[in-house]
Amino acid sequence: MSGVLTRAQSRARGPAAAALLAAVTVAWAALPAAGARPGLRVALVVAVACAIASVANLAVGDAEIGGDLFDSLPVRAAAEAVHLLRALPWSEGMILAVLTLEALHHSRPWHTGAAGVALLAYLFAAHLAQTRSRPGALRPQLPVLAAGLGLLILAVGAAALPRLPAGPGSELFRVLAVVAAVIAGGLALPTTRRPGT
Repeated sequence: MSGVLTRAQSRARGPAAAALLAAVTVAWAALPAAGARPGLRVALVVAVACAIASVANLAVGDAEIGGDLFDSLPVRAAAEAVHLLRALPWSEGMILAVLTLEALHHSRPWHTGAAGVALLAYLFAAHLAQTRSRPGALRPQLPVLAAGLGLLILAVGAAALPRLPAGPGSELFRVLAVVAAVIAGGLALPTTRRPGT
């Protein structure tokens, strides 16, 4: 009995972490609602609905519901609901809605950067919950994550700086920023080894 309970608790941790991160992400993106453009409420409703559906999809997992010819009407309705949960890309819908929320209000660059970090954390939590993996499974991706986080910090810092006046100096600065991003991405990508080397 205790082993079954422990397995149920470990299976519930992933969807619970994803649910917490989804709630924090949606709330953070909708936080500075003052001065927002029209459409904020619609984007917020879509973000909340997609977040709930994506977490419900993670909670259901690969459980089989129904499938018998003589299933009752509630069992068939539950099977259809689970099929709908699995058929639509709810996580992607939540990401688009959160990005729309972020675009609809005037926020500082650090706010948008924090929303980006929260979205990435949600995606990783959802991936770990869906695959039932431990966080250690992301260890090979740490260089890419570190490079991405560094580029996000650079982007937030660049957006926070006042605009540079037009001229060759600003153009050179932009070219150097693109070159730095490409180099950072190249350094973070894993190398492929040929068999026998």
